[in-house]
Amino acid sequence: MSYKFLLAFLLVTGTFGMVQAAFEVNSILRRLDKMTLTAAASALRPFRRLDEIAVEEVRAAARASGVGAYFSRAIKQVRGGTDEFYGDVITAAKIALCEHGLGKNSIRFVNSAADNAYKNSDGDCVRLLGSPPVDEEVVRAYDQGQCEIMPNCYWAPIEDGDTRRARVYADPDSTMNKENAATTLKNWLVGVIGFVAPGVILGVLSLFTMLFFLFCRCCCNRCGGRHPRKEGYTRAQKYVPVLLFLIFSMGVFVISTAALLYRNSILGSVDEIFSATSGLLENGSDWVVSIRDPLENIRDKVNSSVDLVIRELNGSDFIEAGVYGLIGRLRAFGEYSANRTLPDGCSVDTDQSKAKYVGTNGNICLPCDVCTTISTEIDAASDEIEAKADPGVQQLITVRSQLDDKLVNVADSVREAVNSKVLVADDLIATLGVTHSKINHYDGIFQSYRDALGVEIMKLFYFAGGVIMVGTAGILFGLLRMKLLANLIHVAYFVGFIVLVIIFILSAVVLALGIVLGDSCEVTLLFTANWTVPLGDSARAVDACFQNESLLDVFNLSSQLSFARGGIHFPTLDVNSMLDFSALDDFSATIAATKETTFEFSEAYFEEVVAFVNTYALQNAKYCKLNDKYTTENVLQPWLDNEEEETSSDTPVAYITKRYESFNDDCPGVPDLDYGQPFVCTSHSNPCDFSEFMGEQFSVLVNIASIKSSVVDFVDLLQRNVTDVVEFTHEFKTNVTNLLGRIENIKDNLESSLIKYVSDFEKATYCTFIADGFFSIYDAICVHMAPSISMIGLMLLAVGILLVPVNISLIIGVKRLNARRFGPVLPGGTKPTDVKLAKFSKN
Repeated sequence: MSYKFLLAFLLVTGTFGMVQAAFEVNSILRRLDKMTLTAAASALRPFRRLDEIAVEEVRAAARASGVGAYFSRAIKQVRGGTDEFYGDVITAAKIALCEHGLGKNSIRFVNSAADNAYKNSDGDCVRLLGSPPVDEEVVRAYDQGQCEIMPNCYWAPIEDGDTRRARVYADPDSTMNKENAATTLKNWLVGVIGFVAPGVILGVLSLFTMLFFLFCRCCCNRCGGRHPRKEGYTRAQKYVPVLLFLIFSMGVFVISTAALLYRNSILGSVDEIFSATSGLLENGSDWVVSIRDPLENIRDKVNSSVDLVIRELNGSDFIEAGVYGLIGRLRAFGEYSANRTLPDGCSVDTDQSKAKYVGTNGNICLPCDVCTTISTEIDAASDEIEAKADPGVQQLITVRSQLDDKLVNVADSVREAVNSKVLVADDLIATLGVTHSKINHYDGIFQSYRDALGVEIMKLFYFAGGVIMVGTAGILFGLLRMKLLANLIHVAYFVGFIVLVIIFILSAVVLALGIVLGDSCEVTLLFTANWTVPLGDSARAVDACFQNESLLDVFNLSSQLSFARGGIHFPTLDVNSMLDFSALDDFSATIAATKETTFEFSEAYFEEVVAFVNTYALQNAKYCKLNDKYTTENVLQPWLDNEEEETSSDTPVAYITKRYESFNDDCPGVPDLDYGQPFVCTSHSNPCDFSEFMGEQFSVLVNIASIKSSVVDFVDLLQRNVTDVVEFTHEFKTNVTNLLGRIENIKDNLESSLIKYVSDFEKATYCTFIADGFFSIYDAICVHMAPSISMIGLMLLAVGILLVPVNISLIIGVKRLNARRFGPVLPGGTKPTDVKLAKFSKN
């Protein structure tokens, strides 16, 4: 009896010790799951044992996650799960989905007004280029004005130089066709089934085994029979099943205890998913507000800023001519004065004495030496103005044009585009708020059922533990010779069969869920590099968030807001240096110093010629009597000296020639016969008429008088021209200075308002927090939840496998524990009473 009680005591103590340890660990983990390690540490005094236990449990949970990740990687490696493999799975899935809707996806031509018509940026249909298509269907469609359909899962984009429309997977040279896609998906499915099948097979075998056992046990008295053997059992035969039961039961409890870690990891992952999602939505609402506010400011400020620009740029048209309006005046002045001679067009004869500056035609011709200096200084002033002022003026022209093109002319479209985004932002804020409330509501529901869900996850482990506890109770009663109560073992193994069937089937389901979820994680991780595959055209925003790019292009606001993003280049100019025209000042000083005396004109010579002409105009010969006298003042109007009226058709020379025609006979120039003084013509053949001679001589006077008048007029014109240039220059400087000041006002206004708002908006359009939130959710699902689900599935499978020997031990043990006594095994047909009689006879 002492052996029985000792064995029973050890069995009860060990079993309940394992159960108690499991529940203690579960209790600690549950508390840890509800508070962070830092919070737990701050709530407890330092150096307490419980704090150390908490730290160790967290480390145990981390190691458990590492083990789960290891097994997940092992499963993936066994199935050949590489990036290339998952990329092929994605491609194959796309082909399969495309084949599912092949009737719609294979349509090639659509109406040009259709939304899915393939068009370029100019709105023209994209067509095959080069030689005319051979396909009559293509020719007919093009002739009817139809467009190619936009690239989709079936039709590839049209590249430059293409003569036929490629199909994504239906061409002979396609990277993957539908047969390859089907094979790829089949291989993936086989890889999943390879890990799911053992659980299903074991579950089915367990069901048939249970039915076969019950049939044989109840109907045929087989499979251990209903009654113990008559010949009895040795102690070893009775206690070996009990020992095996204890060993495998300990394995079940150990695995179940470890499963608690993964159960808590799953629940913690769900907590993290809700927390990350809630945080993402909250950050998203704040982010949308940070985008909307500067957009509202832009919308409300753009009109007033445009009005300011229009007002400040009013009267700035002068700048369009640039410095070349000023330079043009200077150069025209220089061309007018360059190489001038007086009168215009004469040429100085270098062979003649320069004292009188006789021209090549014999008349007086004065060179303009100062004109050479003027021309040189004009060139210097023009070059200086072009070098100093032109770069700055060009900047002013550019900024004026940019303000017109990028702000003033597009103000309405900017306001409409920005306002549309404000409305979208308002709708998005409302949607995010509603979604955030729903997430919090679902989180609350989950928290209220969290413990119950944890129990549901562990229910099969609890059932397995229940089978062991009932079996333990039955074994205990059997050891204590309480045979009726020992029949609890029958209940234990019967329930054990049912648990085996369920646990194997569910292990397959849970493992399949973990594997599929893990594959989904791998596929999703590939999508993070390019979200176009799952999201299509809407992936631009998500890609921008994951690649830390601005959403301006996604919002289609780049062109409208270009004025604030470097589209307007405000100049930084030094006005004093830019408008310092010292060469022009030197030139104007030179012109101001130019007088009539600057030219080599001889008044004495003029008077000598007049006196010479008067010797012929005033004669007192017998037959040639003349009484005219001309003065230097009236050379160009000789009729005034003769007190006659001017005729509209007469020039001075023609007047003189005509006046003396009546004296040709009386004054032939024969002094000996009293016919006047002798004369010789220079332009007419000699002997010539007296009128011709007088015309020639007076033409000399006219020439001299014209030169004198030209000098006066030329100097006066120089003075007036330089005055115009100087005044124009001063006006130009004033206008440029004022324009630069007005542009500075525009710059200050824009930088303190629109440009600042656009800058704030652009800074806010970076949405990496979405990628951070995604990876937080990804970490919860893919790093913790998926491996934990897989480990729960594997542990269910392991518990099921351990329950098989437990059930066998119970089936064998229930018969042997119901035997009447311990003792040697008796020969066949020997009864225990015979053994007693034999012992009595010996005595």
